[in-house]
Amino acid sequence: MPTFVTRPLDARQIDQAYALMRPFYPDLTVERWRDHAQALLAPGSRGGIVTVQLDHRYMHGLFSHLLVPDLDHRLGLQVDVFVALDLFDPEGAGDALLAEMDRIARRHGCDAIHITLPDSQVKAHPSLARFRALGHLPEGRRLCKHLLAEPMAAPA
Repeated sequence: MPTFVTRPLDARQIDQAYALMRPFYPDLTVERWRDHAQALLAPGSRGGIVTVQLDHRYMHGLFSHLLVPDLDHRLGLQVDVFVALDLFDPEGAGDALLAEMDRIARRHGCDAIHITLPDSQVKAHPSLARFRALGHLPEGRRLCKHLLAEPMAAPA
């Protein structure tokens, strides 16, 4: 069985990575993905994108991360995107990403890793059982208020 290798996303691979995102984020436009990826890859960013690949350099998954101060855990590694796709070894790609996530968090002195999945993926995400088996347990529920979709209130 081939060995998966994790690598930081190269800026020249942003469009290639977009193809991985589409099944999990069907409403994501290429422009929005490019903006998101470029912000995480920019010099001075406290985040990044990690890919998992085989020898032929074809991507089989990725996660994006950001170091964030955390009241409960001092410093946390926030993961907002986690995608792993491989027809022959679906757990292998995900496990490689999860191991790299742990390495990054430990290297930066994080006390916790927070993985946020969109509601549409929470029950159906193919790696959810692996997350739990490797110690990633529910710690609450993240709520979101969409400010751009909310109508403006009339001034009093």
